[in-house]
Order: sequence, then C-alpha cells, then structure tokens
Amino acid sequence: MIKLSIFLSFLLFCLPLKSNTFSEVFGSEGAAGIENSKTRSLSYTLQYATLTGSIGYVLKNLHDTGFLEPFGFTPNTFKNLSPLAYKKKFLLDKHSANIIAVNQKVDEINYFNDLRQNIMDRRYSPEVIEMKNNNNFDNSILNFNNRNSLVERYFDK
Repeated sequence: MIKLSIFLSFLLFCLPLKSNTFSEVFGSEGAAGIENSKTRSLSYTLQYATLTGSIGYVLKNLHDTGFLEPFGFTPNTFKNLSPLAYKKKFLLDKHSANIIAVNQKVDEINYFNDLRQNIMDRRYSPEVIEMKNNNNFDNSILNFNNRNSLVERYFDK
C-alpha cells in the first residue's frame, strides 16, 4: 500500500514536467522546429537512430534466446552447448572414415596404457590388492565350473 501511494504521488507531481530541449530537438515546438532545417534533420537522425537501435536490440535478444531458430538463425551458444544436435550433416569419404577409425584405435590404446600405468604406479594400494583378489576368486570359480562341466560330460556318457 505504501509503495502504491508513493508511486501515485510521484506520477501526480511529475506529469506536468516537460523537457524543452528534447521537445525542441524533435520539433514539437511548432514553427520553430519545422522552419529550422538543422533541427529538422537532427530530429530525423535521432528518430532513425533510436528506431534502428531499438529494433536491433530486440532482434538480437530474439536471436540469442532462440526465437528465430525456426527461420534458420541458430545462435552459436546453442551450437556450442549441443554440437550433436546442431552440427551440419556431412558425408564421410573413405579417407576421413579411416582417419576417424585410426583415431578411435589410438584413443583406445592410450586408455589401456594409461590404465596399466595407473595400476603399476599404485601396485600395493588397497584398491589394487582387492581388485587382484577378486580377479583370483573369479578365475578360480570359473575354473571350478569348467572342471565340473568336464567331469559331468565324461561321467554322463
């Protein structure tokens, strides 16, 4: 309620104020603004600059928020956030496909080399010891199952 009363009193006291300089530039003073060609051209220049600046600002905000995307104007921020969704469709030739396959193999080899180096660096850490023990248990269970299947095959015949 207090904010509303302050707002209304502000409107009451500020309504009769007029800026003579701004109104003279835009030619609302009647004959003085119309007869002076410098004032008239300055008025048009400021009006066009204001209009183009406002339209440019609105269009930039519409573009940045993706409003113009259905018309084919996708902002770069969208492309950077989701390159799979916004990448251009392209055809691969045999040479490019070979390069991609070789790069994938190199990445895979590098991953396993890094993993091996990491395990070698932490050879006696509790995690590595637990992983080795679990692997030994898994191997012994697998061997036990293989032996049982062989014994069953020979005794069933």
